[in-house]
Amino acid sequence: MPAIWIGVPTFRRPKQLRHLLETLPAMADRHDVMLLVADNDPVAQEGAAVVRAMQAEGYRLPVTLLTVPNPGLCAVRNAITETALGDPAMRFLAMIDDDEWPQPGWLDALLICQAQVGADVVAGPVDSCFIGSPPRWARETLVFRPEQRPWGSTGMLWASNNLLVTRRALERLGVPWFDPRFNRSGGEDLDFLARLYEAGARFGWSPDARVSEWVTPERARLSWVLRRMWRIGCTETMARRKALPGCIGSARLLARSLAILGLRTVGLAAMLLPGARRVDIAGQWIKSWGRLYALAGGAQSHYGAL
Repeated sequence: MPAIWIGVPTFRRPKQLRHLLETLPAMADRHDVMLLVADNDPVAQEGAAVVRAMQAEGYRLPVTLLTVPNPGLCAVRNAITETALGDPAMRFLAMIDDDEWPQPGWLDALLICQAQVGADVVAGPVDSCFIGSPPRWARETLVFRPEQRPWGSTGMLWASNNLLVTRRALERLGVPWFDPRFNRSGGEDLDFLARLYEAGARFGWSPDARVSEWVTPERARLSWVLRRMWRIGCTETMARRKALPGCIGSARLLARSLAILGLRTVGLAAMLLPGARRVDIAGQWIKSWGRLYALAGGAQSHYGAL
């Protein structure tokens, strides 16, 4: 019986999904793996068509295919989690996005770190793979740089696009694992991890558990990167606001956000220095305004189905 489930949410990325599925068998060459693909487009079902075609071609991994009719990030992630937990033999759920693919040793590195650290959740870095020739600043900016941490126990984790979660952790959290309030805005994975952290889950980091992510030319633009920083500010604040409800919590978040904005505004002067990472400096300033926007009640919908 499969003890390790690999969950892939997908929405209208058939080429990227096929590349991921073609890569996975060599990176998850084990007898106890089940691949779970959840297509969040019930009309076109391009992802489901890719899975069926590859199964007809003799795909090496066992695959469970879901069609998730309810649109949104939380809907598809919750469907994956519920299905995986429905298998009593499932011990680990690995999460990877449909525009990514694992590098050699990915799954083993996650499992080794989990076993040696005794972690409830293990994550690894995501390397950007640019399509075409991006500007130099794009390769250097924070948005596209892989996170670096030492191997072993670690603090708060931030995203679910390269993650291994134990069954114990998922059962500890309970339903819904991903809060529907974040369904269209994003930030559902940050809220998921924050609740696990508050519940006492232990986190681990494995630098060798690497995945690669496609970066399209549209994303390697200054306008996209700055909008991304704005969204991060919004979603981080939405998650924190949920954890600190009421007037006192809002006042604390407002004071913190204003203080950060003040520091980032003063820090804009550093853009004049030779060698300054100007995009990151500007992005952090815009991220601060995104925090205030969220505190003022602003909500953005960035995702249709996924």
